[in-house]
Amino acid sequence: MATSSSPFLRLTTAIQDYPYGKRGADSAAARYAVATPENNFTIDPSHPYGEIWMGDHPNGRAHVIGTGKTLADLIAANPEQYLTAGVYKRFNNDPHLPFLFKVLSFEKALPLQAHPDKGLAKRLKAQEKKEKGKNENFVDENHKPEVAVALSEVFDGFVGFRPIAEIQEFVRTVPELREVLCSSPESASAVESFLATPDSDAAAHEKLLKTLFSAALHCPSSTLTEQSKKLLAPSRGDFSPAFPELTPVAHKIWTDYPNDAGLFAAVFLMNFVRLPRGRGIAVPADCIHAYLHGDVIECMAWSDNMIACGFQDASENNDASVFVDMLDYRACPSSELELKHGVWEKSGRGKTERFEAPMEEFDLLCTRLGACEGEETPGVSGPSVWIVTEGEAVMSELGGGREERLKMGQVVFVMPKTAWEWKSEHGATVWGAYVEA
Repeated sequence: MATSSSPFLRLTTAIQDYPYGKRGADSAAARYAVATPENNFTIDPSHPYGEIWMGDHPNGRAHVIGTGKTLADLIAANPEQYLTAGVYKRFNNDPHLPFLFKVLSFEKALPLQAHPDKGLAKRLKAQEKKEKGKNENFVDENHKPEVAVALSEVFDGFVGFRPIAEIQEFVRTVPELREVLCSSPESASAVESFLATPDSDAAAHEKLLKTLFSAALHCPSSTLTEQSKKLLAPSRGDFSPAFPELTPVAHKIWTDYPNDAGLFAAVFLMNFVRLPRGRGIAVPADCIHAYLHGDVIECMAWSDNMIACGFQDASENNDASVFVDMLDYRACPSSELELKHGVWEKSGRGKTERFEAPMEEFDLLCTRLGACEGEETPGVSGPSVWIVTEGEAVMSELGGGREERLKMGQVVFVMPKTAWEWKSEHGATVWGAYVEA
């Protein structure tokens, strides 16, 4: 049990039962949540559990076990103690963690979405407050760049726009796509210009890609239904021999979200990403994405802002014009977004890897221990949050002192400037997010 004098503060987790989550104990989020008795959580086998949050955001606050307080309460009361003066100052004297740490577990596609930059987030929050008298969807003014690393054997998702040459080839060779994109005279003209524009004119391609994406989202329902049925007809087979993995993915999307305009937009305009366990990808602000299937460690700047149009009930879609206008239409292979990682320079025994997030709010660490193995480190100068994702481990102050015994799914906040060591009798994997000034 953590006390105010311990550098290790055990946390509860906030369980988010989003409809895209895996059901019952199939959900890693649910299995992790049930490991902490103080969550007062029981798994319902028929219920979806999409995420657990491990932080201090108002939409899902963790409590510090044994204190009767939330982590947000403690940090707000003494930010320089829990964040350090350097981190507090670096992030505009905001009295909260600069990041939000999560586990996601999903069997259906998450909404086709992007996260606004700081300027748009501020405008959307003010607009919602003016229209509704309160903030429900936009409760903060921050941006939300994020990273995701696969915990499951395979993680599938769509991230960013495909290279232009790939999209052009789809437009030329997939007649159903061409029909969807040419559903208006303006978009039909844009398709021809898109195919004819030289590869060197990136600015023109971005402008035309925006028109094509908008056309896909605004395709008339009758056209969408007709062309989707043609595309997915059993007699059609693989609609793209160069990318055979897309055919089953398209069928899954259609099964999960029938007649959704996001089908053509995602499958043909966006990068399809399939990553094995331990590999990750970055999602910058304004980058379109939709995770499809798997379990991931996710971390992001401290925000819950999202604009989405697709892969959800149509009544929940945001303003499509806002969505189209906010996106970054730079097209690149997904390999450019994959996270770099390697042995952490502070790893005493080479058991910890650092995953470099291309954003200032956080980086990730992963410690993997075999049976009867350990790790030691002088720690980090700022705050960190950790979760055991496999096995059990003991985290203790380096050289003796306080310790926390953590089962799979249990979470701990580590005070700044704490040197620690890990030990595991039967092996363990532990993930952490941290920030320094």
